[in-house]
Amino acid sequence: MLEKLLKIPFVFLLIAGGIGLLLRWYMLAPMSWLTYPNWLHAHSHIMFLGWIGNFLMLAYISNQSLWQKKRYRILFYAIQCSLAGMLISFPLQGYGIISILLSALHTVAWWLFTVWYFIDLKKLAGSASIWYSKISLVLFVIASLGPFVLGTLTSNGVGHSNWYYFALYYYLHFQYNGFFIFGIMHLFFHLLESKGVDFNSIQAKRIGKFLLVSIFPMYFLSIVSAKPGIAYNIIGFSGGMIQLVALLRFISFTKLTKFSTSTILWNVSILCFMLKTILQLLSAAPQIAQLALEVRPFVIGYLHLVVIGTVSFSIIAWCIEKGITGKYYSQAVLLLLVGFISSEIAIIASGIALPIASSLFIQVVLFLSSLMLIIGIGLFLLPGKKKLPG
Repeated sequence: MLEKLLKIPFVFLLIAGGIGLLLRWYMLAPMSWLTYPNWLHAHSHIMFLGWIGNFLMLAYISNQSLWQKKRYRILFYAIQCSLAGMLISFPLQGYGIISILLSALHTVAWWLFTVWYFIDLKKLAGSASIWYSKISLVLFVIASLGPFVLGTLTSNGVGHSNWYYFALYYYLHFQYNGFFIFGIMHLFFHLLESKGVDFNSIQAKRIGKFLLVSIFPMYFLSIVSAKPGIAYNIIGFSGGMIQLVALLRFISFTKLTKFSTSTILWNVSILCFMLKTILQLLSAAPQIAQLALEVRPFVIGYLHLVVIGTVSFSIIAWCIEKGITGKYYSQAVLLLLVGFISSEIAIIASGIALPIASSLFIQVVLFLSSLMLIIGIGLFLLPGKKKLPG
Protein backbone atom coordinates (compact mmCIF):
# COMPACT_ATOMS: atom_id res chain seq x y z
CA MET A 1 0.00 0.00 0.00
CA LEU A 2 2.80 2.43 0.90
CA GLU A 3 4.39 2.04 -2.53
CA LYS A 4 1.14 3.04 -4.26
CA LEU A 5 0.38 5.92 -1.90
CA LEU A 6 3.86 7.41 -2.25
CA LYS A 7 3.27 7.71 -5.98
CA ILE A 8 0.95 10.62 -5.11
CA PRO A 9 3.62 13.00 -3.78
CA PHE A 10 5.91 11.93 -6.63
CA VAL A 11 3.17 12.89 -9.09
CA PHE A 12 2.94 16.30 -7.43
CA LEU A 13 6.73 16.57 -7.64
CA LEU A 14 6.51 15.84 -11.36
CA ILE A 15 3.80 18.50 -11.75
CA ALA A 16 5.80 21.06 -9.77
CA GLY A 17 8.84 20.26 -11.90
CA GLY A 18 6.73 20.56 -15.04
CA ILE A 19 5.59 24.04 -14.00
CA GLY A 20 9.21 24.94 -13.29
CA LEU A 21 10.15 23.74 -16.78
CA LEU A 22 7.33 25.83 -18.24
CA LEU A 23 8.61 28.90 -16.42
CA ARG A 24 12.12 28.24 -17.73
CA TRP A 25 10.72 28.06 -21.27
CA TYR A 26 8.84 31.31 -20.64
CA MET A 27 12.20 33.02 -20.09
CA LEU A 28 13.26 31.83 -23.55
CA ALA A 29 9.97 32.40 -25.37
CA PRO A 30 7.43 34.49 -23.40
CA MET A 31 3.79 33.41 -23.74
CA SER A 32 1.05 36.03 -23.53
CA TRP A 33 -1.41 33.70 -21.76
CA LEU A 34 0.99 32.90 -18.89
CA THR A 35 1.01 35.18 -15.84
CA TYR A 36 4.45 34.43 -14.41
CA PRO A 37 3.85 35.30 -10.71
CA ASN A 38 0.66 33.19 -10.60
CA TRP A 39 2.37 30.12 -12.01
CA LEU A 40 5.32 30.68 -9.71
CA HIS A 41 2.94 30.56 -6.74
CA ALA A 42 1.52 27.30 -8.09
CA HIS A 43 5.04 25.88 -8.47
CA SER A 44 6.09 26.72 -4.91
CA HIS A 45 2.84 25.58 -3.26
CA ILE A 46 2.79 22.24 -5.05
CA MET A 47 6.48 21.70 -4.30
CA PHE A 48 6.12 22.53 -0.60
CA LEU A 49 2.70 21.02 0.09
CA GLY A 50 2.04 18.48 -2.64
CA TRP A 51 5.53 16.95 -2.69
CA ILE A 52 7.27 17.42 0.67
CA GLY A 53 4.20 17.89 2.88
CA ASN A 54 2.32 14.97 1.34
CA PHE A 55 5.35 12.70 1.57
CA LEU A 56 6.06 13.46 5.22
CA MET A 57 2.43 12.94 6.17
CA LEU A 58 2.36 9.54 4.47
CA ALA A 59 5.68 8.59 6.06
CA TYR A 60 4.41 9.52 9.52
CA ILE A 61 1.17 7.61 8.98
CA SER A 62 2.69 4.50 7.42
CA ASN A 63 5.61 4.20 9.83
CA GLN A 64 3.15 3.84 12.71
CA SER A 65 0.40 1.94 10.85
CA LEU A 66 -2.06 4.81 11.24
CA TRP A 67 -3.40 4.37 7.72
CA GLN A 68 -5.76 1.70 9.02
CA LYS A 69 -7.64 4.41 10.93
CA LYS A 70 -10.37 5.72 8.64
CA ARG A 71 -10.10 9.33 9.77
CA TYR A 72 -6.51 9.57 8.52
CA ARG A 73 -7.49 8.25 5.10
CA ILE A 74 -10.38 10.70 4.80
CA LEU A 75 -8.19 13.61 5.88
CA PHE A 76 -5.41 12.68 3.46
CA TYR A 77 -7.75 12.49 0.47
CA ALA A 78 -9.41 15.76 1.50
CA ILE A 79 -5.96 17.37 1.45
CA GLN A 80 -5.42 16.04 -2.08
CA CYS A 81 -8.62 17.75 -3.17
CA SER A 82 -7.42 21.06 -1.74
CA LEU A 83 -4.08 20.67 -3.54
CA ALA A 84 -5.83 19.88 -6.83
CA GLY A 85 -7.88 23.04 -6.36
CA MET A 86 -4.74 25.11 -5.71
CA LEU A 87 -3.18 23.68 -8.84
CA ILE A 88 -6.05 25.23 -10.80
CA SER A 89 -6.70 28.41 -8.83
CA PHE A 90 -3.17 29.73 -8.45
CA PRO A 91 -2.36 29.84 -12.20
CA LEU A 92 -5.74 31.48 -12.88
CA GLN A 93 -5.95 34.06 -10.10
CA GLY A 94 -2.78 33.97 -8.01
CA TYR A 95 -3.58 34.89 -4.41
CA GLY A 96 -7.31 35.21 -5.05
CA ILE A 97 -10.21 34.30 -2.79
CA ILE A 98 -10.34 30.65 -3.92
CA SER A 99 -6.59 30.10 -3.56
CA ILE A 100 -6.58 31.68 -0.11
CA LEU A 101 -9.59 29.63 1.00
CA LEU A 102 -8.06 26.37 -0.23
CA SER A 103 -4.74 27.19 1.43
CA ALA A 104 -6.53 27.93 4.71
CA LEU A 105 -8.47 24.65 4.54
CA HIS A 106 -5.26 22.78 3.82
CA THR A 107 -3.62 24.35 6.86
CA VAL A 108 -6.57 23.51 9.12
CA ALA A 109 -6.43 19.90 7.90
CA TRP A 110 -2.76 19.72 8.90
CA TRP A 111 -3.58 21.17 12.31
CA LEU A 112 -6.16 18.42 12.75
CA PHE A 113 -3.64 15.80 11.66
CA THR A 114 -1.14 17.15 14.21
CA VAL A 115 -3.64 16.84 17.05
CA TRP A 116 -4.57 13.27 16.08
CA TYR A 117 -0.94 12.27 15.67
CA PHE A 118 0.04 13.52 19.12
CA ILE A 119 -2.93 11.76 20.72
CA ASP A 120 -2.36 8.42 18.96
CA LEU A 121 1.40 8.33 19.59
CA LYS A 122 1.58 9.73 23.10
CA LYS A 123 2.93 6.39 24.39
CA LEU A 124 5.88 6.28 21.96
CA ALA A 125 7.93 9.12 23.40
CA GLY A 126 11.12 7.02 23.56
CA SER A 127 11.54 6.69 19.79
CA ALA A 128 13.93 9.22 18.25
CA SER A 129 12.11 9.14 14.91
CA ILE A 130 8.72 9.79 16.53
CA TRP A 131 10.21 12.63 18.56
CA TYR A 132 11.49 14.30 15.38
CA SER A 133 8.16 13.87 13.60
CA LYS A 134 6.30 15.51 16.48
CA ILE A 135 8.68 18.47 16.58
CA SER A 136 8.34 18.87 12.82
CA LEU A 137 4.56 19.08 13.15
CA VAL A 138 4.81 21.69 15.91
CA LEU A 139 7.07 23.74 13.66
CA PHE A 140 4.59 23.37 10.79
CA VAL A 141 1.89 24.84 13.02
CA ILE A 142 4.21 27.71 13.97
CA ALA A 143 5.10 28.36 10.30
CA SER A 144 1.46 28.23 9.20
CA LEU A 145 0.64 31.36 11.19
CA GLY A 146 2.67 33.37 8.65
CA PRO A 147 0.19 33.19 5.74
CA PHE A 148 -2.66 34.37 7.96
CA VAL A 149 -0.59 37.43 8.87
CA LEU A 150 0.17 37.96 5.19
CA GLY A 151 -3.54 38.01 4.40
CA THR A 152 -4.23 40.50 7.16
CA LEU A 153 -1.45 42.82 6.02
CA THR A 154 -2.56 42.64 2.40
CA SER A 155 -6.19 43.41 3.28
CA ASN A 156 -4.99 46.47 5.21
CA GLY A 157 -3.08 47.85 2.25
CA VAL A 158 0.45 47.12 3.48
CA GLY A 159 1.18 44.25 1.13
CA HIS A 160 4.56 45.64 0.08
CA SER A 161 5.83 46.84 3.45
CA ASN A 162 8.74 45.40 5.43
CA TRP A 163 6.25 43.75 7.75
CA TYR A 164 4.75 41.84 4.82
CA TYR A 165 8.15 40.44 3.87
CA PHE A 166 8.94 39.69 7.52
CA ALA A 167 5.80 37.52 7.66
CA LEU A 168 6.69 35.85 4.34
CA TYR A 169 10.23 35.06 5.50
CA TYR A 170 8.81 33.82 8.82
CA TYR A 171 6.70 31.26 6.96
CA LEU A 172 9.53 30.14 4.69
CA HIS A 173 12.07 30.00 7.54
CA PHE A 174 10.01 27.79 9.84
CA GLN A 175 9.02 25.60 6.90
CA TYR A 176 12.41 24.75 5.44
CA ASN A 177 14.53 25.15 8.56
CA GLY A 178 11.91 23.61 10.82
CA PHE A 179 9.18 21.40 9.39
CA PHE A 180 11.24 20.08 6.46
CA ILE A 181 14.53 19.54 8.30
CA PHE A 182 12.95 17.77 11.26
CA GLY A 183 10.90 15.74 8.80
CA ILE A 184 13.96 14.34 7.02
CA MET A 185 15.64 13.74 10.38
CA HIS A 186 12.63 11.58 11.20
CA LEU A 187 13.18 9.62 7.99
CA PHE A 188 16.87 9.10 8.78
CA PHE A 189 16.37 7.85 12.31
CA HIS A 190 13.42 5.73 11.22
CA LEU A 191 15.77 3.96 8.81
CA LEU A 192 18.24 3.30 11.61
CA GLU A 193 15.45 1.94 13.81
CA SER A 194 13.94 -0.22 11.07
CA LYS A 195 17.36 -1.69 10.25
CA GLY A 196 18.00 -2.52 13.88
CA VAL A 197 21.02 -0.22 14.15
CA ASP A 198 22.04 0.34 17.77
CA PHE A 199 22.36 4.05 18.52
CA ASN A 200 21.99 6.37 21.47
CA SER A 201 18.45 7.76 21.30
CA ILE A 202 19.22 10.43 23.91
CA GLN A 203 22.14 11.74 21.84
CA ALA A 204 19.97 11.66 18.72
CA LYS A 205 17.32 13.81 20.40
CA ARG A 206 20.00 16.13 21.75
CA ILE A 207 20.95 16.98 18.17
CA GLY A 208 17.33 17.86 17.52
CA LYS A 209 17.23 20.08 20.59
CA PHE A 210 20.25 21.99 19.30
CA LEU A 211 18.51 22.39 15.94
CA LEU A 212 15.31 23.51 17.62
CA VAL A 213 17.10 26.13 19.72
CA SER A 214 18.92 27.42 16.63
CA ILE A 215 15.78 27.98 14.57
CA PHE A 216 14.35 30.89 16.53
CA PRO A 217 17.38 33.22 16.58
CA MET A 218 18.19 32.24 12.98
CA TYR A 219 14.93 33.83 11.86
CA PHE A 220 16.57 37.22 12.33
CA LEU A 221 18.95 36.37 9.49
CA SER A 222 15.90 36.60 7.22
CA ILE A 223 15.22 40.21 8.14
CA VAL A 224 18.68 41.75 8.60
CA SER A 225 18.52 43.19 5.08
CA ALA A 226 15.97 45.67 6.50
CA LYS A 227 18.78 46.91 8.77
CA PRO A 228 16.95 46.60 12.11
CA GLY A 229 20.24 46.89 14.00
CA ILE A 230 23.52 45.01 14.40
CA ALA A 231 22.14 43.18 17.46
CA TYR A 232 19.84 41.19 15.16
CA ASN A 233 22.81 40.16 13.02
CA ILE A 234 24.61 38.89 16.11
CA ILE A 235 21.56 36.98 17.36
CA GLY A 236 21.06 35.38 13.93
CA PHE A 237 24.73 34.45 13.68
CA SER A 238 24.56 32.80 17.10
CA GLY A 239 21.64 30.68 15.92
CA GLY A 240 23.60 29.67 12.83
CA MET A 241 26.55 28.57 14.96
CA ILE A 242 24.26 26.40 17.09
CA GLN A 243 22.88 24.82 13.92
CA LEU A 244 26.41 24.13 12.71
CA VAL A 245 27.22 22.35 15.99
CA ALA A 246 24.07 20.23 15.60
CA LEU A 247 24.97 19.34 12.03
CA LEU A 248 28.51 18.27 12.97
CA ARG A 249 27.08 16.06 15.70
CA PHE A 250 24.58 14.59 13.27
CA ILE A 251 27.31 13.67 10.79
CA SER A 252 28.73 11.29 13.39
CA PHE A 253 25.44 9.37 13.28
CA THR A 254 25.72 8.88 9.52
CA LYS A 255 28.78 6.71 10.17
CA LEU A 256 26.66 4.19 12.07
CA THR A 257 25.40 2.55 8.90
CA LYS A 258 26.23 2.39 5.22
CA PHE A 259 22.99 2.50 3.30
CA SER A 260 22.90 -0.13 0.61
CA THR A 261 22.09 1.95 -2.45
CA SER A 262 21.52 5.57 -1.48
CA THR A 263 24.79 6.62 0.17
CA ILE A 264 25.57 9.19 -2.54
CA LEU A 265 22.24 10.97 -2.12
CA TRP A 266 22.59 11.08 1.66
CA ASN A 267 26.09 12.50 1.27
CA VAL A 268 24.94 15.13 -1.23
CA SER A 269 22.03 16.14 1.00
CA ILE A 270 24.36 16.52 4.01
CA LEU A 271 26.77 18.56 1.88
CA CYS A 272 23.89 20.81 0.82
CA PHE A 273 22.85 21.14 4.46
CA MET A 274 26.40 22.19 5.30
CA LEU A 275 26.42 24.76 2.49
CA LYS A 276 23.05 26.05 3.63
CA THR A 277 24.34 26.54 7.15
CA ILE A 278 27.50 28.33 5.96
CA LEU A 279 25.48 30.63 3.70
CA GLN A 280 23.18 31.49 6.57
CA LEU A 281 26.17 32.31 8.74
CA LEU A 282 27.59 34.55 6.00
CA SER A 283 24.26 36.34 5.64
CA ALA A 284 24.79 37.74 9.15
CA ALA A 285 27.22 40.17 7.53
CA PRO A 286 25.22 43.28 6.47
CA GLN A 287 26.90 43.44 3.04
CA ILE A 288 26.05 39.80 2.26
CA ALA A 289 22.47 40.25 3.49
CA GLN A 290 22.04 43.26 1.21
CA LEU A 291 23.52 41.36 -1.73
CA ALA A 292 21.06 38.50 -1.19
CA LEU A 293 18.21 41.00 -1.13
CA GLU A 294 19.23 42.72 -4.35
CA VAL A 295 20.25 39.66 -6.42
CA ARG A 296 17.21 37.45 -6.88
CA PRO A 297 19.06 34.48 -8.47
CA PHE A 298 21.02 34.04 -5.23
CA VAL A 299 17.76 33.64 -3.30
CA ILE A 300 16.42 31.15 -5.86
CA GLY A 301 19.68 29.19 -5.79
CA TYR A 302 19.55 29.08 -1.99
CA LEU A 303 15.94 27.86 -1.92
CA HIS A 304 16.75 25.13 -4.46
CA LEU A 305 19.79 24.16 -2.38
CA VAL A 306 17.49 23.56 0.58
CA VAL A 307 14.32 22.22 -1.05
CA ILE A 308 15.98 20.03 -3.69
CA GLY A 309 19.51 19.38 -2.45
CA THR A 310 18.87 18.93 1.26
CA VAL A 311 15.24 17.88 1.58
CA SER A 312 14.20 16.19 -1.68
CA PHE A 313 17.41 14.18 -2.04
CA SER A 314 17.00 12.93 1.55
CA ILE A 315 13.42 11.86 0.83
CA ILE A 316 14.42 10.05 -2.35
CA ALA A 317 17.31 8.34 -0.53
CA TRP A 318 14.79 7.05 2.03
CA CYS A 319 12.58 5.74 -0.80
CA ILE A 320 15.54 3.97 -2.39
CA GLU A 321 16.34 2.26 0.89
CA LYS A 322 12.71 1.13 1.08
CA GLY A 323 12.85 -0.16 -2.49
CA ILE A 324 9.95 1.95 -3.73
CA THR A 325 11.56 4.09 -6.43
CA GLY A 326 11.29 1.91 -9.53
CA LYS A 327 13.86 -0.21 -11.32
CA TYR A 328 15.44 2.78 -13.09
CA TYR A 329 16.34 4.59 -9.87
CA SER A 330 20.10 4.63 -10.59
CA GLN A 331 19.56 6.42 -13.92
CA ALA A 332 17.06 8.73 -12.22
CA VAL A 333 19.55 9.65 -9.49
CA LEU A 334 22.21 10.44 -12.10
CA LEU A 335 19.84 12.74 -14.00
CA LEU A 336 18.75 14.47 -10.78
CA LEU A 337 22.31 15.09 -9.65
CA VAL A 338 23.48 16.41 -13.02
CA GLY A 339 20.36 18.53 -13.46
CA PHE A 340 20.57 19.95 -9.94
CA ILE A 341 24.28 20.78 -10.04
CA SER A 342 24.13 22.35 -13.50
CA SER A 343 21.08 24.44 -12.57
CA GLU A 344 22.73 25.70 -9.37
CA ILE A 345 25.85 26.70 -11.32
CA ALA A 346 23.75 28.48 -13.96
CA ILE A 347 21.65 30.29 -11.34
CA ILE A 348 24.72 31.54 -9.49
CA ALA A 349 26.33 32.53 -12.80
CA SER A 350 23.26 34.58 -13.71
CA GLY A 351 23.54 36.27 -10.33
CA ILE A 352 27.15 37.32 -10.67
CA ALA A 353 26.71 38.04 -14.42
CA LEU A 354 29.83 36.31 -15.70
CA PRO A 355 30.96 38.03 -18.92
CA ILE A 356 31.47 34.70 -20.67
CA ALA A 357 27.93 33.54 -19.97
CA SER A 358 25.32 35.32 -22.05
CA SER A 359 21.79 35.60 -20.70
CA LEU A 360 20.46 33.34 -23.48
CA PHE A 361 23.09 30.70 -22.79
CA ILE A 362 22.24 30.64 -19.07
CA GLN A 363 18.51 30.34 -19.76
CA VAL A 364 19.13 27.43 -22.15
CA VAL A 365 21.25 25.66 -19.52
CA LEU A 366 18.55 26.24 -16.92
CA PHE A 367 15.89 24.84 -19.25
CA LEU A 368 17.93 21.73 -20.07
CA SER A 369 18.76 21.25 -16.39
CA SER A 370 15.05 21.41 -15.52
CA LEU A 371 14.34 18.92 -18.31
CA MET A 372 16.84 16.46 -16.80
CA LEU A 373 15.18 16.85 -13.41
CA ILE A 374 11.77 16.16 -14.96
CA ILE A 375 12.97 13.02 -16.73
CA GLY A 376 14.65 11.81 -13.54
CA ILE A 377 11.46 12.29 -11.53
CA GLY A 378 9.47 10.52 -14.23
CA LEU A 379 11.71 7.46 -13.99
CA PHE A 380 10.78 7.08 -10.32
CA LEU A 381 7.14 6.70 -11.35
CA LEU A 382 7.81 3.71 -13.60
CA PRO A 383 6.93 0.22 -12.27
CA GLY A 384 8.77 -0.70 -9.07
CA LYS A 385 11.25 -3.38 -8.21
CA LYS A 386 11.56 -5.90 -5.43
CA LYS A 387 11.67 -4.33 -2.00
CA LEU A 388 15.04 -3.93 -0.34
CA PRO A 389 15.52 -5.39 3.12
CA GLY A 390 14.74 -3.02 6.03
